[in-house]
Amino acid sequence: MSVNEQAVSPTTPLSAAEPELLERRSATNQLRFALAETAAGAGVLAMLVGEAGSGKTRQAHDLLPFVRQRGGMLIESRIESLNWSNPLDSLLLGLSQLALPLCKQMIDPGLTGQEALLEMARRLGLIDSVSALDLTQALSVQLLVGELCSLAASQLRPLVWIIDDVDLLDPDAMAILDYLIEHRSIPYLMLLMCVRDERAPMIQRWQAQAHCQVFRLEPFSVRDTVSWLIEEQHLSPRLAAGIAPYLQQTCQGNLQLSRFMLDSLAAHDLLKPVAETQWPQRIQQIALQLRTPEAESYFRSQLLSLPETGLELLQCASLIGMEFDARLLHDYLLDVAVQEHLQLAQEHGLIEVVSGDIWRFVHPHLQRLAHQSIEHSSESELHSRLAQRMMKFPNLTLPALHHAQLAGSVFSSAECVKFAHHALQAAQQGIEQGSPYHAGQILEQVLQLLGDSIWLEHAALSEQIVQAWCETLQEPAQQQSISALLRRLPAQASRRVIYLLAACQLRLALLGNDYANAFAAAEIALQYLGEPMAMQPSARQTALYLFKWWLLRLRSKPNLPPCHDVRINSVQEVLADLFGPCFFSRPDLLPAVTLKQLILTLRYGPSPASSGAKICGALILSSLGRYQAAFELAHEAQALSQTVLSDRQRHRVPILDFGFIQPWRHNMQQLLPNVWRWQQNAQIQGDFEFAGYAHLFYLGHSILSGSPLAHLAKEAVKIDEDLRHTRQMHLLPMSAEFRQFLHNLVQGTQAPWLNQGRYFDANMLAQLHEHNDGLNLFNYYLCGVYAATFCHASDEALQLIEQAQPYVGSVRGSVIAGLFRYLTALNRCMSIDRHRWTHRLAMRRDIAQLKQWAQMNPVLFASKSALLQAQWASVQQLPEQAQRFYLEAIESARAQQQHNEYGMAALYYARFLIGRQQYHHARQMLNIAIEQYDLWGASALVKYIQREYGALINKKTKGI
Repeated sequence: MSVNEQAVSPTTPLSAAEPELLERRSATNQLRFALAETAAGAGVLAMLVGEAGSGKTRQAHDLLPFVRQRGGMLIESRIESLNWSNPLDSLLLGLSQLALPLCKQMIDPGLTGQEALLEMARRLGLIDSVSALDLTQALSVQLLVGELCSLAASQLRPLVWIIDDVDLLDPDAMAILDYLIEHRSIPYLMLLMCVRDERAPMIQRWQAQAHCQVFRLEPFSVRDTVSWLIEEQHLSPRLAAGIAPYLQQTCQGNLQLSRFMLDSLAAHDLLKPVAETQWPQRIQQIALQLRTPEAESYFRSQLLSLPETGLELLQCASLIGMEFDARLLHDYLLDVAVQEHLQLAQEHGLIEVVSGDIWRFVHPHLQRLAHQSIEHSSESELHSRLAQRMMKFPNLTLPALHHAQLAGSVFSSAECVKFAHHALQAAQQGIEQGSPYHAGQILEQVLQLLGDSIWLEHAALSEQIVQAWCETLQEPAQQQSISALLRRLPAQASRRVIYLLAACQLRLALLGNDYANAFAAAEIALQYLGEPMAMQPSARQTALYLFKWWLLRLRSKPNLPPCHDVRINSVQEVLADLFGPCFFSRPDLLPAVTLKQLILTLRYGPSPASSGAKICGALILSSLGRYQAAFELAHEAQALSQTVLSDRQRHRVPILDFGFIQPWRHNMQQLLPNVWRWQQNAQIQGDFEFAGYAHLFYLGHSILSGSPLAHLAKEAVKIDEDLRHTRQMHLLPMSAEFRQFLHNLVQGTQAPWLNQGRYFDANMLAQLHEHNDGLNLFNYYLCGVYAATFCHASDEALQLIEQAQPYVGSVRGSVIAGLFRYLTALNRCMSIDRHRWTHRLAMRRDIAQLKQWAQMNPVLFASKSALLQAQWASVQQLPEQAQRFYLEAIESARAQQQHNEYGMAALYYARFLIGRQQYHHARQMLNIAIEQYDLWGASALVKYIQREYGALINKKTKGI
């Protein structure tokens, strides 16, 4: 670690001994060390911690010359005001400073932060057009910011991003920083945060990151204050030395307060030069001015907590030095009083005119205005007037609703409803501008304002509010808010409200890989849509749906028009969203869900979300061996997906078709171009789940097709990063399994079939068992079986096959199930009793099945079919027949340039030849196997063969 341990260590508890505070010079030196680490390629998070006005921003700016020396760039986001501006916009505006070095052209200064971000991304080619990215999705903004920072940092080397007043960020802006800190590792980027209160949970979580360095600044001393007055405020050394002790005593090193105090002194002409004889009197005047009761007794306490009633709202504004609209005063002060107060404030240096009625507080002594009387009959009336005035300003919607609640009975029911409509519009505007958290807070306040009456008397309004609120929910943890609202709903609440809440809970549960809650939410949603369905696998339910589907298929009219019934389309969407949970957690439920969708399609016509059901139907048909019918149904699904008005189905159906159906008859090279096109389409649409499916389908089928392992290992790293960046946590176990499998084959281990180590460990396996994640468990054991089969380690392969057997239903109907059946037959045929008719019958069925698959897809299955026949012929002691099939397997793999199949066939043929004591020919086959595995990139398999058959290969013995 390049800086002082105590000052930087993120693990030092706040409740322990007082942390070491750094003086300015020491902090500058340590920041320079952190900058050096950044310039060397590290990603650094640095925090300057200190009270408001303690010089954090100045300390950060001191890095500028050192950044320029290294050819880098320093940008800054200043979060000016929490309630009166948009913190997210302020954060993103800081990034617009990158336009000149990256785009060689400035961004229009009139654009908002979101608009500037989009314009830069368009110019840099990160998006196709300004409308290509939907900024209502907070995650899309986070991904785009991450890509922009990564691009800028890689070119500028280093990039330092100062984020001032992190404490004033709202959850939307915090989510962007949280993504950059916890989910992205960007070389050459330093996030330099100025933090007032490090006790906030988010700040503490960031401090726990390994790359976080914390610099706690000690308060300004009198000496520091003197230097600041001379260097920054350009006072004479004598005047600075004279007033510094009093300024330090009042402001305690807070530079912001010190500036306020200097403004007050300047307003009273106390900073002008005086004669030597008047110097003591001038110092006495300054001391008295700086020690006024308002500044010394009240200001610091009011800074910490002020209630929001009457003029106290304006006091709050004065404390953070933000702008305000003087028209806000007219509702609770007479016009004459307003002018008097503003004039008085201006004369005393408290405020300055910005433009028209817009003023800015420049001095904390506005406290004295709070003592002026305000005419009102009750505090509730004051809250009512304040709420009505604030509701006219969109930025003040949230505090307006707060005052409306405090007004109580002063507000009539009609006024509350009117407020609700205004707030709903403000919230929808916030959603469109990419601020879902803020919009959600507004809508929650609306629900509290209206109480239970909204559910009983205003059903349409309740549906609009709940629908908008559900759009603001972005995180899996927010399911608790939905559950709490569902429990509070009266029985008379609209059925659509309950459906909306359940559908939202289903969406959030899917984001968090919470399949149990996903099924529960889906069951509630379907019940309130009038199409109930049990979410537990049931043979009876599946049989009933199969019977209904068969009857409807007999009586239905062909080419029904598309369904426009909102209720049925909603049911189809819920059922379509269950594909992932069924696939990973309850594969036995997938046939029932598919049949339910097909029944609705036959009854009401195709819906935008029903085309995926045809792919699942094709998967069921392929599991029953009806491959031609499966191909026809998949073709229908493809055609339907391109005609329905659903952007998601346009890419979802081709991705599923590629993953499950097409590999039965097409090789990888034929499918790849379309796969990447649909994967990119899913990425643009924000459907990161199916983009992740496309990635993993590509990786799995590439392994199966014998693509070079070194290339696949690099691709696996990129895919894993993409899954993490898009937060597809439920896909990370399979990604880790593939990475471990590739690592074991490429890097080399004693036992390549033990699929644990650097990327996948025993704890991850235990978690899969705990969650009963059948698909990932099956994939884990299958990787081990596949590696063991390449080594001709049948005993180890059979042990893994037994462990994988309970989970084979997770891949029923897919080509992966076909691979498992082939591997099972290949490894068992050497250990079974060839004299038992049941064993012979099972092997004949497996061989016949492999022959059928080889006819459909010779590239994938021809060599496998021949190798299985060769092994069975050798078991039956038919050497000539076995030798013919071995050579056929080798020739087929050679013709297709499949190094993996070529090497495995040569290895198995070598073992056969060793059994027949044909050692010279066996040695040739072993050398071919080594050569082919080496060309494939499987160094571990090469080492394994050399270790197991070294004596024969090196000609040291004539026998085994």
